[in-house]
Amino acid sequence: MSELSKLLEIITEVKNEMEKIDPNIKERLDYLNEDLSESGDIIVEEQGGQRFSMTIPIPRLMPSEAWGDPASQSRQEVDRIFASITRKSGDIEGRIAHVATFLDPAAAVKKAPGGQVNTLLNMMQIIEALQAAMNDFNESSAGFVFEGFMAALTGGRQEAGRVGGTLPIEDFVTGDNENVSLKLLSPNTPIHGSFTNLVDYLFLRGGHGVPSIKYLIAYKDSENDAVAKLHFWEFLISRENFVDLMTQSGNSGLFGSVGEQMKQHIASHQESDEWKLIMKQLLLQTSGYNQKLGMFVKNLSDEGEFVIPPGAEKDPAVKQRQFTLVGKQASISDLKNAAEEAGREAAKSGGPAFQDWIKDLTLTDLPGAKTKTRKELFKDLERFWNRGFESVSKEEEVVESYFGAFHESEKKHMKEELVLEARGEEGKKSQFSISRKGMNDAQFIAGTTSYGELDMSQGNIEQLVKIYVEKLGEDLMTLLENTKNFSENIGRYFSDENRTEAATANRTARDQGKEIVASLEERAKEEIKSE
Repeated sequence: MSELSKLLEIITEVKNEMEKIDPNIKERLDYLNEDLSESGDIIVEEQGGQRFSMTIPIPRLMPSEAWGDPASQSRQEVDRIFASITRKSGDIEGRIAHVATFLDPAAAVKKAPGGQVNTLLNMMQIIEALQAAMNDFNESSAGFVFEGFMAALTGGRQEAGRVGGTLPIEDFVTGDNENVSLKLLSPNTPIHGSFTNLVDYLFLRGGHGVPSIKYLIAYKDSENDAVAKLHFWEFLISRENFVDLMTQSGNSGLFGSVGEQMKQHIASHQESDEWKLIMKQLLLQTSGYNQKLGMFVKNLSDEGEFVIPPGAEKDPAVKQRQFTLVGKQASISDLKNAAEEAGREAAKSGGPAFQDWIKDLTLTDLPGAKTKTRKELFKDLERFWNRGFESVSKEEEVVESYFGAFHESEKKHMKEELVLEARGEEGKKSQFSISRKGMNDAQFIAGTTSYGELDMSQGNIEQLVKIYVEKLGEDLMTLLENTKNFSENIGRYFSDENRTEAATANRTARDQGKEIVASLEERAKEEIKSE
């Protein structure tokens, strides 16, 4: 029997024993050495701070933005882990509170030894994933990863695409279909948001508006350059409290002189074109509403009918056509490179001339091949051919490529759009700002509530590690360590270029696999005796 056959036989035996003896442990071990990240997020060096896996050999989950998509493979896999919370912890507040109990040494001590091992391992993985979301990504990626984490925690989805004709103000939607705007802030950083987008969301999105939006604020405290604590708060902005909340928090200037009129008009809110037209007239008198990009300007007809302009919602067929065009553009790029190379070869060998070279090409499948742009394409190819020809005898300055020019043009267009949206009077004046004190003072209006603190500081994790090692017990700690090493040795066998080392890893993995099977069998016998 070959080395590989022996190893596969052991792997199969381990899996079978896991399935029939201890499915909860098997579920945990399935994740060893798996890379669950599907995103292109840039990960930075792990910041300081203690993690459970430094002492307890649990699988490590790498959070990603893909966790916010229930259809992604990453999310479907981690849903088994988050099920420890999503099955029984209720709303956002309940789920955060459930995680907090596993970060509280006093609560951890009271947990039954050996009981609910599956849940304990799940929770340690979830807490480590949160630590990673806070500390292991660069600044531009961390916010999106945190949103994906919160979507998984609440059994919901991340919201990124256009909704009702405009970009969403909610960052994720819970499993109970509650829209949430998530803010990760330093303690004294105000909550900022677009006045225009908030108005559009409440009163016009999709033609009807959405009655309210929950704001979930996570204030962070750092220790040794790592996020060590999070304190969660929530409050609600609704149609009913919108004007009062903006006024009390120091944003009354956004309404201009029509704040009271708008409050009265909102109080008489109804689903009618007439109501929307009056709201539009009031908004046009404010200093906060963007009169170029607001939906009451772009999406409301003169009769008050809500319309989504063509192209606001992307048609999948359009994307497919665009992708096909990318392929054709690549063909043109390849053809230009071929023309330049042909010119160089012609200069070296004395032919053929460009006109003879082009006759041998089939261009019917290329863009413009059957239209008036065919001549333009030929001119472009001849230009590249000539450059190749002349480069043999002299060096020339390399001109910008076709795709280089396209890229710069595209960047310029995007920059102009961003400048239009956020410049001067149309940018700063359209942003509302609510301080931490302002949020707290608005408790009567907005229902401000503290969800409590998650303490992931080094000292706290060190205390918890001691407690949880004792709870897991020596046998299970040995099983986890053996399984981790077993998985690592399997990986070495398949990847190590030194086949002598690979063979050693194979034999070690087989021995460890037998120990794992024996350990699982012993655990099963003990459980039968205790029943």
